[in-house]
Amino acid sequence: MRRDLRLRELSRDHHHALVLARFIQAMCVRDCLTEDALAIVRERFTSEIVPHFHIEETLLSALEGAGVDSLVERTRSEHATMLRLLEEAGATDPSPLRELARLLVEHVRFEERELYPACEERLDEATLDRVAHAHAHAPEPKA
Repeated sequence: MRRDLRLRELSRDHHHALVLARFIQAMCVRDCLTEDALAIVRERFTSEIVPHFHIEETLLSALEGAGVDSLVERTRSEHATMLRLLEEAGATDPSPLRELARLLVEHVRFEERELYPACEERLDEATLDRVAHAHAHAPEPKA
């Protein structure tokens, strides 16, 4: 099934999340997680992933009470867990970042396979339009 045009940009954001996860995994495997690398992860997460979470909140609020509360709860829980893991991350202990990378990949799959199809099926046109508008007017991530 093709993604609704109004959700496509959110789906495209997932590419950034997967690239970040791969970067984190590479830093951990190569044992080169330095303060500089950690700063890059934090900056990219803050500029690329956190705005995505904020836009998705429009979807989650609209889905509440629409028969998919478990999807809403899981999404919010995973967002909170990823933010906590980023906060706990340190160059001397890569385990929170390893978990962040794993969860980021799993979360993208979940949203693409379960959350977004539920949005397409259950949300009205006005809500999907608001999401597309919010994404179009979100600040561009720093390069």
